[in-house]
Amino acid sequence: MENKSVQILVALKHPGNVTKKVKEYPFLLGKTPRTFRELIEESVKSCILAYKARANGAKHPMPLTDEQLDGMREIGKFAFGVHYNENGTDEQKAIQTAIDAVTDGLVRVFKENEEITELDGEIKIAEGDVFTFVKLTMLSGRMW
Repeated sequence: MENKSVQILVALKHPGNVTKKVKEYPFLLGKTPRTFRELIEESVKSCILAYKARANGAKHPMPLTDEQLDGMREIGKFAFGVHYNENGTDEQKAIQTAIDAVTDGLVRVFKENEEITELDGEIKIAEGDVFTFVKLTMLSGRMW
C-alpha cells in the first residue's frame, strides 16, 4: 500500500442538539495507515494541522456569516476565532496521549460497524471508509 494521503469519513454527532442524527464528515489523513496505531497517529497529526490553521486564521479574522452565527446559536456557544494559547503543540505528546486513551479504554474506534481493538493489527483503509471515534465519559454523582 502506498503512503499517499487518503480521505476517510468520520461520523460525528452534532453537538448540543439531541434530535440531530450522526453525520459523516470528510477527514484527510496525510498518509494511508497500515495499522490501528498509524491511524491514531495520522488522525492526531491531521487535527494538529487543522488547529494550527485555525490559530493562524485567528490573526486575521473574517466577519462571521449568518450561517456561522446560526450554528453557534444552535449549540449555545459563540466563538470568534480568538486563540489565547500562545504555546505550540507537542505532536509526539499528543499522539502518545491519544494512544494511551485508546489502550486505557477511554476511546473506542469503529470502522463501519466493526470495533478496532488491536493497536498494532493491520487494517485496510480505502477512500471513503467511515470511522467513528467514541469518547467514553465517566459519570459520577449521588443518589439523593
